[in-house]
Amino acid sequence: MSLISLIDTLLPQTQCTKCGHQGCKPYAEAIAQGEAINKCPPGGEETIKALAALLDKPVVELAEPFIPAQVAFIREAECIGCTKCIQACPVDAIVGAAKLMHTVISQECTGCDLCVTPCPVDCIDMVCLPKQLVALTGDSVTTEEERVIRQLRRDHARTRFEFHKLRLKREIQRKQAEKKARLEKISTQGATKISPSVVVEQVKAKKSAANILSAEQKRLKIELAMVQVAFNKVEKQLKQHNTAELQQQLDKLAMKLAEAQLAFNQSLDVKGE
Repeated sequence: MSLISLIDTLLPQTQCTKCGHQGCKPYAEAIAQGEAINKCPPGGEETIKALAALLDKPVVELAEPFIPAQVAFIREAECIGCTKCIQACPVDAIVGAAKLMHTVISQECTGCDLCVTPCPVDCIDMVCLPKQLVALTGDSVTTEEERVIRQLRRDHARTRFEFHKLRLKREIQRKQAEKKARLEKISTQGATKISPSVVVEQVKAKKSAANILSAEQKRLKIELAMVQVAFNKVEKQLKQHNTAELQQQLDKLAMKLAEAQLAFNQSLDVKGE
């Protein structure tokens, strides 16, 4: 096993990028080239000690605050099904579909928190690791059995990350192949009337226009969802504390909600035309 692989084995495999690299393997490569061993907040003191022993280096303090073992939790009632969290997850630990509720598979989540920032309605929390799950790393192990279990969890997380990257690569290749096939079909059908280069430019122009409309619709939909979430929260508060101030807030949000719904519906009508 290479030095890089040995170093990577000791890293927590959260793929959180908090070390400044795009995953644990790139950080392992950097360490092998001389970079500091104390840049992994989820790994904490345990990882630093393991790396120091492997590389015959002194144990140093963690450069950033330690991050205890955690998992993502989606407040499902507020989820709008935008799929942004699914796209951000490096180990495919979030399941769901567009316009449908999403949920996190706790036993597969590495606690990287990369799904939190992209969420447009802020419905994802990072919570403490459930007691029934074993942490990837973070605290000194007390038994050999626990050490083995943690290593198996890290190996599993690494495998899911590698599969995630392979899946994305295949998806890109599939879309490129489909695009090429469409262009060839259009070019063949219109060979006597238009050149392939012109067809390509026409397809690009149509796709660009469609993307602009789609982006605008997404923006309006997210705006509508955010107002709806705010309306629901105030409505719940009003039921518990019936005050004039809360009623005024609810009335204002009701107007905003109606305006947002109208704007979104109008965007659908424009695209339909």
